[in-house]
Amino acid sequence: MTFAELTALYETRLTRARAEAERLTALSHRVSNFRGLAFAVAAGGALTLALDRSPLVSVTVGFLGILAFAVLVVVHGRVLDRESAAARRVAVSSDALARATEAWKSLPQDGRRFAGREHPYADDLDLFGPSSLFQRISVTHTRFGEDALAGMLTIPATPVEVRRRQSAVRALASELDLRQELESHGFTLVRDEQKGETRRRPPPEPAALFEWAREKTGLLDDKLAVVASRLLPIATLGGLVAWGYGQKPYVFLVTVLLQAALLTRTSTWCRRAFGACSASQGAFQSYGPMLCLIEELALDAELLGELKARLQTSGQRPSAIMASFERILGWADLRYNGLVYPIVNILTLWDIHCAIALEHWRKRTGGALEGWFQVVGEMEALSSLAGFAHDELELVFPDVGTDEPPFVAEALGHPLLSRAGRVTNDVALTEPGSALLVTGSNMSGKSTLLRAMGLAAVLAQMGAPVCARRLRMAPAVIRTSLRISDSLDRGVSHFYAEVKKLKLTLDATNGRERVLFLLDEILHGTNSRERQVGARWLLAELIRRGAAGAVSTHDEELCRLPPELMRSVKLVHFRETVKDDKMTFDYLLREGPVKAGNALRVMRLAGLDVPLEPS
Repeated sequence: MTFAELTALYETRLTRARAEAERLTALSHRVSNFRGLAFAVAAGGALTLALDRSPLVSVTVGFLGILAFAVLVVVHGRVLDRESAAARRVAVSSDALARATEAWKSLPQDGRRFAGREHPYADDLDLFGPSSLFQRISVTHTRFGEDALAGMLTIPATPVEVRRRQSAVRALASELDLRQELESHGFTLVRDEQKGETRRRPPPEPAALFEWAREKTGLLDDKLAVVASRLLPIATLGGLVAWGYGQKPYVFLVTVLLQAALLTRTSTWCRRAFGACSASQGAFQSYGPMLCLIEELALDAELLGELKARLQTSGQRPSAIMASFERILGWADLRYNGLVYPIVNILTLWDIHCAIALEHWRKRTGGALEGWFQVVGEMEALSSLAGFAHDELELVFPDVGTDEPPFVAEALGHPLLSRAGRVTNDVALTEPGSALLVTGSNMSGKSTLLRAMGLAAVLAQMGAPVCARRLRMAPAVIRTSLRISDSLDRGVSHFYAEVKKLKLTLDATNGRERVLFLLDEILHGTNSRERQVGARWLLAELIRRGAAGAVSTHDEELCRLPPELMRSVKLVHFRETVKDDKMTFDYLLREGPVKAGNALRVMRLAGLDVPLEPS
């Protein structure tokens, strides 16, 4: 498949999804109109009954109107569910097209809540936030999916786990329908009438639901309330019918008062259940269809089989249990119908029955709920990697193992750059204790090369494909110093912040794992002499301790290292071309040190009339 064919594929799917969404929207409007008509009929029957006109006819008409309204509520709910599903498929197809056409930087799920945390390389390598790797690959929408993907990005897997993930990603990559169906269930769409736009509701916070699911007490412990909730509505409806046949309304009024008292008595438990479970607060019922997709997986991958097995914690399928949860919440959401809910609740004790049903569901589910959601999150994360593998046609799965060299890549590129502007280079760190010393002028590509190496190492150790023709690497602890920011509120200077990151890099070599270091313009916050002494010492220590990596610099003096150290260091450089006062770069890596810098030329191009030679 070519990139043009990939784009055409997503455009076709988007067009089809939009047509289906428009059809269901029109159907929803028609059903809504009929529902309003049924309510008007029921209200008319109640009004004529109140006026003592044809009681039998009034009761019959009112009853039929209520019955028709109830049926249409159910029908409309199903149509709305289908309409919502179609709208979500439109969003999913639109996102997929954005990734295929390299417009992914506009996508909303960028993992910014993970950015800025204390992590050895996440900020340096743009793992989270706008224009990040998370934003490029994520199709996660649940809180568990985001957490699982963030964990894969920041915690390297063992070689065995890498191979298991690679197998699962390969199996999922060709299952486009499955992956997009899974993604479409992971979020809800909310209409902002003031702005006239539809937005995605952020992933729900599940803590309240889990806390409620672990509780052992509730409304079911109030046996009197449970029995009364079953008997009183029968008496109330009987009194209403008797009133309709001309009897005095005393029975009806007494039972209504008793039901009002019962609603007050049980209100705390009802609010507790609805607050933890309500669809309007969390949309947890979407997990049911996602669980069903995982239960029905029939792909040949060990890791996917284990995810299925982790759902088999009871005699009933988790998706069926979540489907019953969805049905209960669907009835409970009548609370958001301001016209109908007060009447239905006072006549039937609607809240109590829904709360009892939720507590029965809780007893069946118990502590298994959180484990099911974690399986869903891991599946979302694997689906993200599979989508990346499906859409980036030039990527390959790397070889990651203890018998591999520290880092050897052919045609290595930066995965977040556009395909048209992406330049690839071969990079080789063949032995522990080896390093690349990358020199070059400003804007020539030094930092981009280091980030490409870092992102390749991250992707490789999470089980994802990498942007290279081939990559072989040993498991490594990644340490970087590529982007330094000071902190005035904590009293940390730019230089000291960099020194702290360099110490973390050196400290990592004290463990058993190999270290892959990527250092950009180290110690540039001090004078030239001290910088050279400090940088040479740090590089020497890292090499002596068996670490491998790359250091970029403008300072040619760093190239003058002792002979015994130079045997472990390879000098490479980037260069620029100047023609007619215009500077261009080819971003190709060449052997040896750079011959000259371009700082003065950059100043002249910016309009500063600085001389190119000392006066």
